[in-house]
Amino acid sequence: MKKLLLSAVMGATLLSGCATIVSESSYPVAILSDPSHAEFSIQNRAGYVVSRGLTPQVVTLKAGAGYFKKEHYTITFKKTGFSTKSISLRPSVDGWYIGGNLVFGGFIGWLIVDPLTGAMYKLPEQVRIDLGEPTGLNIMTLESLTPSQREKLIKINSLR
Repeated sequence: MKKLLLSAVMGATLLSGCATIVSESSYPVAILSDPSHAEFSIQNRAGYVVSRGLTPQVVTLKAGAGYFKKEHYTITFKKTGFSTKSISLRPSVDGWYIGGNLVFGGFIGWLIVDPLTGAMYKLPEQVRIDLGEPTGLNIMTLESLTPSQREKLIKINSLR
């Protein structure tokens, strides 16, 4: 009975991937922008939009795109009065894939399980973009100015 149990445990260890057991193949990623409430869309490597929303928001993204393929994402941010910006999001290799399979002898995990599930890759916990300064023309009324802004305006006009 002990030999059977030991054989089952050893077989499960050798037939599984360490990163698949310890890590994930999909990750929650916080999408953030400065300023917030920017529209975003996320496209995968095939060009399909996999998520849309307003910042801040947490989305779940797959790290892999097939056998030994990292998923690549392009995140585009739009907000009225600001320039549209895009950034790339690319997974990195998960340490459990390298170290875990090396230490625990999971060659099948190294070559089959983890690459197929995408667990050999990991995504960052968050993506943040600074949309910069507002662009375009902003029209304001005198009533919307603060007292110090009004004083500066009066000084500028008195110089003319």
